[in-house]
Amino acid sequence: MTQTMDTQRYTDHIFCIDTDYAAPGIACAYIIQDGEECALIETGTGPALSAMMERISDLGLSLDQFSAVIPTHAHLDHAGAAGHWIEAMPNAKLYCHPKAARHLIDPSRLEASARGVYGEAFDALYGQLIPVPENRVVILEDHDSVEVGQRGLTAYHTRGHADHHLCLWDEQSRGWFTGDSFGICYPCMQTGDWPFALPATTPTQFLPSYYQESIDIIAAKKPQWIYPTHYGRIPFDVRTAQSLKQQIGAYANISDIEHAAAELQNITLHNLTQTFSGPEATMILDSLSQDLALNAQGVMHRLQNRTR
Repeated sequence: MTQTMDTQRYTDHIFCIDTDYAAPGIACAYIIQDGEECALIETGTGPALSAMMERISDLGLSLDQFSAVIPTHAHLDHAGAAGHWIEAMPNAKLYCHPKAARHLIDPSRLEASARGVYGEAFDALYGQLIPVPENRVVILEDHDSVEVGQRGLTAYHTRGHADHHLCLWDEQSRGWFTGDSFGICYPCMQTGDWPFALPATTPTQFLPSYYQESIDIIAAKKPQWIYPTHYGRIPFDVRTAQSLKQQIGAYANISDIEHAAAELQNITLHNLTQTFSGPEATMILDSLSQDLALNAQGVMHRLQNRTR
């Protein structure tokens, strides 16, 4: 593998590019190439478009080589630039979960919801959302495949983080493109005895048992690699999967809304110390404050609504 600060070239013709979401090393998109044909997995956001295009060009690729744009789900750090890419890639179709399609064809409700969460920061983070023409959208049912040249990517529906989430299995690399279904694993979280991943519990659709089932689906393939959107390829380790499931189970057992945020801190620190020394664990915990604040929203919403 060779890499720069914002571009990484893996084996098996897989590339990772930073999507400049909030700060470097927070979110990425992946490119899979087979022959002259490419797929873009995740879209980044509108404000990052020109930088991402430059990175694609630096890889020696042109936009007319892309036949597929595949966001793992409709959240804007994963799909915010979907319409922009479909405009820019004349030969590409957008492939997505059935429940994500309506949000990408008409992103008005998605935008309204996100503006309610992010307020004045919305425009800087996400810019303009462009609708994807319906005739360029392809629905991916569970176990459907996307062909990229001679290479097949198989979609698996993976609930828990979001109802409209899917993961992509790439048999050639023995790798999963997991969006948020295998949690968040920033570079600083990849240097312990095994990679530490933090669950990503959205403000409104956190479903613990489904999330754990999705991790089981991923682990059952005995993959070699995990490609999370947050951030960059990690080797699959069963201890990462076990820790994720343990954290999600602990989240599900929280019963006091008032102390939910403090409980998440304790759960995270306990699991961090399984793979990092105490000082390292504390430092990483501090760096996860914004992610844990979002997770707390998901836990509190579930407590208020008592979902599965």
